[in-house]
Amino acid sequence: MMTNKIERTLIFVFTYLLFSVSVKAQNVEDKEVHEIVQTLTHQLVEVYPFPEISTKYQQALLKREKAGHYKGLSEDSLAKKLTEDLRVTHKDVHLRVMRNEETYKRLLEPSERRSDDSTEWKRMKVQNYGFKSVQIDGAKSTAYLDIPGPFWGTQESFEMATAAMNMAAHSQYVILDIRHNPGGTGHMGRFIASYFYSAGNEKFYLNGFHKNRALDEQEWTYSFVPGRRNPKAKVYILVGPGTASASEGLAYAMQKLGRATIVGDTTAGAGIAGSFVPLKRNLIAFVPVKMVVAPRSDEGWEGTGVIPDVLSGDEDALDVARKLIEKDREK
Repeated sequence: MMTNKIERTLIFVFTYLLFSVSVKAQNVEDKEVHEIVQTLTHQLVEVYPFPEISTKYQQALLKREKAGHYKGLSEDSLAKKLTEDLRVTHKDVHLRVMRNEETYKRLLEPSERRSDDSTEWKRMKVQNYGFKSVQIDGAKSTAYLDIPGPFWGTQESFEMATAAMNMAAHSQYVILDIRHNPGGTGHMGRFIASYFYSAGNEKFYLNGFHKNRALDEQEWTYSFVPGRRNPKAKVYILVGPGTASASEGLAYAMQKLGRATIVGDTTAGAGIAGSFVPLKRNLIAFVPVKMVVAPRSDEGWEGTGVIPDVLSGDEDALDVARKLIEKDREK
């Protein structure tokens, strides 16, 4: 009887010790937390487009670290807590910390050859490189392109975009549906926009400014795109709260250029471009580095979103666009 009791006690103690060691192994050590906070705040101070805001970020995170807010947290919990504290300081929907083992390793080994077995590569293929479907209504000379994205920057993605745009090249009306497109690379938006201009008629598309204004970038539509252009098409772009970042850039630029009618609901309002930074312990941060605005202006869509020319309200944006096309056809 006594032996059984001792055995149960030993089993309990052993299990408890294993659990304690496991939890301790999963939690981020104080020294690593300090390194993560230092790396993150240093990057923000170095590259965030608005110095006064990056200083606030730095002060807030250092203060919270000193107060012990990040002690004893797992990688996921630490990432969540850091993101929450950043958002409380200033709501930038781009800036965030996350745990992603694959991206973390890729960032540490940027020269590593792309693997077709990677999670990201598989996702691109499953999502058909951002392009879902193209529907042609020959009788009404209308092309509908469903582009849920994201906007990838691979060879295959641009090939898919080329195929989609060439299918729509003979239509008088073109509808681009980016209501559920979370963004990605701005190059894809410019690539698509370029098909609606004649060669030699390149347009100042968007302007990006950095903390270091010597790095500012003028983004123009491309002088060459594969296949056939459609410069006379009447373009309708469908947007909504799910339209964000680079896909917002496409809608915003085409609206400002007067080249498309924007239909739907106000977009997400994520107008600062950035890149991933490796921190430690499989944690990465997406740090905004470039504020994107209209040409010759300081006005962008950050925080406000793209306001549609035609609000759809309770009606489906695609139905609204088709009605607009019908009215135009009746002229």
